[in-house]
Amino acid sequence: MPAEPAGESYARAAMDESSAPTAAELGISDVEYERILRDVRQRQGVEVPPAGPASPRRRSRRWPIVLLALVVAVALLVRLGGAGPGDQEPTYAFMDTFEGEPIAYSSCRLVQVAVYPAGGPPDAEQLVREAVARMRTATGLDVVVSGVFGGHAPNWNFEAAPIHPDDPISVSWQDGDAIAELTDHTAGLGGSRIIESPNGTPYRVAGTIALSRDYYSLLTERGDHSEALAVLVHEFGHVFGLDHADSSRELMNADNTGLTTLGPGDLEGLRLLGRGPCV
Repeated sequence: MPAEPAGESYARAAMDESSAPTAAELGISDVEYERILRDVRQRQGVEVPPAGPASPRRRSRRWPIVLLALVVAVALLVRLGGAGPGDQEPTYAFMDTFEGEPIAYSSCRLVQVAVYPAGGPPDAEQLVREAVARMRTATGLDVVVSGVFGGHAPNWNFEAAPIHPDDPISVSWQDGDAIAELTDHTAGLGGSRIIESPNGTPYRVAGTIALSRDYYSLLTERGDHSEALAVLVHEFGHVFGLDHADSSRELMNADNTGLTTLGPGDLEGLRLLGRGPCV
């Protein structure tokens, strides 16, 4: 029999929500499902409570390829993997490419992560360890937490500074007084330096993640561990080379859509980033 138009199935769901299909059964996100229900209820004259305040966005910082000095520039965005009908296909984008391949961390080096918990939530170290475990699984890279440290993280404010290829990815909590871009609408920033190997192959090193102290304080009050972890995983995605994805089904979407786990495009992009050259 012919498939029922999507709009009709959504309308039936709104009229009889107790027996309605789930968002997964309809092939849409929970956020999109709720938006559709709210829209239908409004058209039917059902009172809908006002939406709460918007959640902060997750953002990235980028650096171009350098030899000695590092300067800020616009990174090349290459879209790989397209959205199919209904936005169901995995969607991902790389921040930088070289000769058609994504610029990634070396596939044969240990990737260390250093935690600087000052100003962060009580479970800062545990959050980072959970995020690192997800990155290790998704990329196949040897990513480990090297330790927890006091004071400022190296390159904590994303200013150009001397680096070494073996420098760890640093994770710290900052505020708008320290980093102007950490506004009320930005939950975190993340990115990596790009340097060249002796044979001219570019690769990522010395990543930096800065998370909003204010937002994480709010998440701690709410007891929202899932969102706290999701923001951190999103920023790790930028560190390893993923750019924002257009699809709302991906955690790497620029806006906070309520997702707390990596989407199919996120996983495919990270898998490819884990297959970078050995340098």
